[in-house]
Amino acid sequence: MVYFVDLMIIGLSIGMVYALVALGISLIYTGLDIVHFAHGEIYMFGAFIALALFRNLGIGYVPTLLLATMVTGLVGVVIERVFYRRLTSAGGGYTVAGMGMIIVGFGMSILLQNVAYLIWGPKALPFPVPYGRPFEIGSLALPMSYAWIVATALCVMFALNLLLRKTMVGLAIRAVAYNKDIAYLSGVNVPLMISLIFGVGCALGAVAGVLVGPINYVQVLMGIGILIKAFASAVVGGFGSLPGAVLGGLLVGVIESLGAGYISGTYKDIYAFIVLIVVLMVRPSGILGVEAKVKA
Repeated sequence: MVYFVDLMIIGLSIGMVYALVALGISLIYTGLDIVHFAHGEIYMFGAFIALALFRNLGIGYVPTLLLATMVTGLVGVVIERVFYRRLTSAGGGYTVAGMGMIIVGFGMSILLQNVAYLIWGPKALPFPVPYGRPFEIGSLALPMSYAWIVATALCVMFALNLLLRKTMVGLAIRAVAYNKDIAYLSGVNVPLMISLIFGVGCALGAVAGVLVGPINYVQVLMGIGILIKAFASAVVGGFGSLPGAVLGGLLVGVIESLGAGYISGTYKDIYAFIVLIVVLMVRPSGILGVEAKVKA
């Protein structure tokens, strides 16, 4: 029983990381109608920016997390304005511009990887954060990093919910996500809201990168694996659904942890896709997704 609880806690902490990245992907999809294939590199950039701030400024981990999140969000706004704006203004989804966004996303992924190589080099870098002594739950002794991940992710999700549900900016974001033309006619600054949506989505990915950086080494290719798991989480929960992204991330994280603990850790990366296949066979729109009927 103790072993099961240990695996569940590990799975929940991993699932929170998947959920944060999946939230960013889903938020960008609902607001811009595009799938951002460079989101793994945004996650990587967040970790590197945090490491640079932590080393060079000598500030604590919490200020580092906040600053890295804001800086990465601004980087996301610049990327959207400079590289994506022409295509997003022409429409997303299954349009020609939408297909162009997919190609641009892959190109942006390669571009950001090479920029990171030039700035920080190819070596994996340690991110030494003094978390403190492990916390104890009965006979379990778990690293404090797990508590940091869960607590920070919950705070970020709560703040995002408040932003979207309780503020005028959140109302404008939801209006743009629902229908850009109607939002524009209602007086909403749609281009500004699109940049804000993209920036917030990138900031969510950065939070996940900063949380994982001290556990694993920070390296240029760290975003590839997390992107695949985050996409699986978003699809399992229902692509475009923010609660679904959280649910999918937690489900993928827990099943991955239990599979690695009870079956084999060698094949832990395939458990997420087993969950994905099973969910899509039962409910093609995902657990919390909405069935869309399209006429032939």
